[in-house]
Amino acid sequence: MKEKLLLAAAALLGFATACNNEEDQPKVVSMYGTPYSNYKIKGKVTDKAGQPIKDIEVDSYDVRPVTTGSDGSYELSGQNFGGDLEITFTDIDGPANGGDFAAKTVTVEFTEADRTAKGKGWDRGSFAKSGVDITLEEKE
Repeated sequence: MKEKLLLAAAALLGFATACNNEEDQPKVVSMYGTPYSNYKIKGKVTDKAGQPIKDIEVDSYDVRPVTTGSDGSYELSGQNFGGDLEITFTDIDGPANGGDFAAKTVTVEFTEADRTAKGKGWDRGSFAKSGVDITLEEKE
């Protein structure tokens, strides 16, 4: 019985200290979630000679990967939960696309100049960056 009374007293003290109705105290608002931004990146993948490479997988950790077209172009879009975005370019078919290319990871940085829409709350807005062109080298 004594344990139940102590438990009830502790619970009441917890509720009493958790509630603050003082006018001079700032109101605390708790939010749960992760800040994010929407992005769209366009570019072209070529070899050292400047020839486009098709069927290169373009991937970021938070989206479904895409592959480059016959002209080497790609468009990757999704949501980013950090500031910069790491993109990996991987040759998924080996020599079938004209060479056996080594994978390459690049970091895309978004600036205020890349912003296409403002956000609200957790949404930081939308960003678009084109001309993210990559040159892959053949494996040795």
